[in-house]
Amino acid sequence: MPDALDALRLPVVPVEPRPEFAAGLLRRIEGTTEPPASRLATMQYFATDLDAAVAFYQDLLGFEEELRPSPAFALLYRGDLRLLLSVPGHAGGGAPMPDGTLLGPGGWNRIALQVTDLPVAVDELHDKGARFRNDIVTGTGVRQILIQDPSGNLTELFEPLAAYHERSPQPAR
Repeated sequence: MPDALDALRLPVVPVEPRPEFAAGLLRRIEGTTEPPASRLATMQYFATDLDAAVAFYQDLLGFEEELRPSPAFALLYRGDLRLLLSVPGHAGGGAPMPDGTLLGPGGWNRIALQVTDLPVAVDELHDKGARFRNDIVTGTGVRQILIQDPSGNLTELFEPLAAYHERSPQPAR
């Protein structure tokens, strides 16, 4: 005898998540590579072309796309860094200020990513069509260079030198 509630049940539709999303979710569940949320650094950049920005951070700098719920926002991860990409003029982080000012890309604020061999990284990125703001410069503790995303946002690539010092991780409060 059939169940009278069968007529009310929705059909089971299998859903296949994006492989990158599924892999990131599995890593978080297993706790293998993701730090606790309290230890994540979050940076927001504005992008005039979201597709180009996501491709830049994925293909050139090794970020993983976690979420893109709309054509105006994407969430990416690279290690302990969570990068929010927003298109100016849209709701949420890209919404205009009360005086009507639109937020926009560019400026001098930037994220800094450590690399093992800066000249090799720069050569590889040049071969992939990356745009650099300057040449490699050597400071007190690092060698560094600035790379631009398609909207003009900066990312600093740096290689520690012998004088480089980094503080030990502190426990979360």
